[in-house]
Amino acid sequence: MLETRGATATPARLSRVLRVINVGTASVALASSLAVLGSWIADPGYREHYHDAPWFVAAYAAFHVWVVYAFATARLRLAQALTVARTVAAYVFLLTFPMIGLTWMVWTPGRYVYQLFDWGPDARITLMAFVFLGRGAWNTVNAFAVTRDVWFPLRTTRPLVGRLITIIPVAGTVGCVWMFLALARMNAIEFSPEAHEVATIVADAITCDDLRPKIGTTTSDVRQRGDRRYDVSIAWDCTDLRIIVHAEDGRIGTVRTSRPECCATEG
Repeated sequence: MLETRGATATPARLSRVLRVINVGTASVALASSLAVLGSWIADPGYREHYHDAPWFVAAYAAFHVWVVYAFATARLRLAQALTVARTVAAYVFLLTFPMIGLTWMVWTPGRYVYQLFDWGPDARITLMAFVFLGRGAWNTVNAFAVTRDVWFPLRTTRPLVGRLITIIPVAGTVGCVWMFLALARMNAIEFSPEAHEVATIVADAITCDDLRPKIGTTTSDVRQRGDRRYDVSIAWDCTDLRIIVHAEDGRIGTVRTSRPECCATEG
């Protein structure tokens, strides 16, 4: 995707397609961070709910301004460095996804980007497609294309090294696609819309008086809805309140939310 002409030492250039796509994706993330920063400035309730660090939001926005600038002005080496940095960040996110992925999607300055793909529990696979195919596979292919002038000559000068380097992004892309397909199958087998609805009802009914005495604990009970019974587990926490509901057929529904107002210090 980097344009080179002939066998002469014509400088490599970023293709227009890559420039447009990268400016577009970075602009969406930038718009999200600016919306977060504006809400933090204008809305005290927003600040109380999310507890955003303004310096971090500003740094996140500045990084994406830098990306937009690099690709809009075709600064090749800068664009390559920033693209590799974004790809490394994407893989750190994917590797830690089981532990902090869902929490990060709520608290990141790019939260509104994730919300564009969060179409509710019945379409959660759309969000997973964005995470593993968008952030994972696309960032890998993008970095591979943007840095082509760096690694491609190695296939001639150092054939073995060049081919080994080629394997890395291919393996990363295949791994991301495989993970997405595995999650799609798992979601189809294990997710229960009815159990999720029960989890939502349970979460909505929890008051601060219910939450405060149980912070740091996990409780279990059984709820009845019609002729069906559901096992409900609640992990009580102001910043990460988790409700897991198991239906009789073994499928589950979950809700994760935060209730910072329940632990706010009164002054």
